[in-house]
Amino acid sequence: MTRMSEKIYVVNTIALGAAGWLLENKREELETFFPHFFMRRAEEAVKSGLSPVEEFTASLPGICSYAAEIGNQGILSALWRMAEELGTGLEIRLRDIPIRQETVEILERFDLNPYYALSDGAYLAVTGRGDELMKAVRSAGLTCDEIGELRTGIARTVKNGESVRYLDRPQPEELNKVK
Repeated sequence: MTRMSEKIYVVNTIALGAAGWLLENKREELETFFPHFFMRRAEEAVKSGLSPVEEFTASLPGICSYAAEIGNQGILSALWRMAEELGTGLEIRLRDIPIRQETVEILERFDLNPYYALSDGAYLAVTGRGDELMKAVRSAGLTCDEIGELRTGIARTVKNGESVRYLDRPQPEELNKVK
């Protein structure tokens, strides 16, 4: 199988690390804006999304040609680093990148871009064996979304509906704006 037939996946949801940090460190400010039920739901989402994933990560080397935790600087920076490491282009569908609505709303309160925010517990994976990846992910109790594919050349495009743009170079971690 050629590398260009491989798809790009996100396991779990992005920016949970940033939402968790804000819930922990900016709670008072968040509680003045969000109702109690929202805060509780957001905390539960962060807790469940950041749970250990050893079972899942142990299966990656046999299934994926590339796998890495997204971590600092978010999904778009991780995609840039991945493309550099693999020496390939890519095409991403922004709307397919998994993110919880609670995460979006919490980060918006601080004018933070979730696509450049701490994403502990979320993984970027590349494979031509998507069915096997999905099975491993489900057995670990996680979610997985196909967000794009590798391309020949070096063009790194991001589609957002009908709009197409090029992927920016890695950006600073968004949480640095509020620390």
